[in-house]
Amino acid sequence: MLRYLALESAGQCGPCLNGLPRIAATFPTLAAPGPQGGTREDIARWAGLVEGRRACHHPDGTVRLVRSALTTFAAELDAHAAGHCTATDHSPLLPVPANRS
Repeated sequence: MLRYLALESAGQCGPCLNGLPRIAATFPTLAAPGPQGGTREDIARWAGLVEGRRACHHPDGTVRLVRSALTTFAAELDAHAAGHCTATDHSPLLPVPANRS
């Protein structure tokens, strides 16, 4: 969803042009079990840099989604960082669009 939101922005301001794509590109690291380094902290910091610095509300809504995911799935993210996945069904919940440039 984050990649879609980053790609569908107007790209008219820094948060949409730089911030959202960076967050979207980094977020999959959290979905894969294994070391994450400072990925969560980086995403949280970038979200703070994006929020409130726009001409429209698109980046703010995307940041709310990011923060909600980091909070709601904190236990799963901790498990992933430890190299474990608690999911029993590994099929995508939502269809993932092809990567567009």
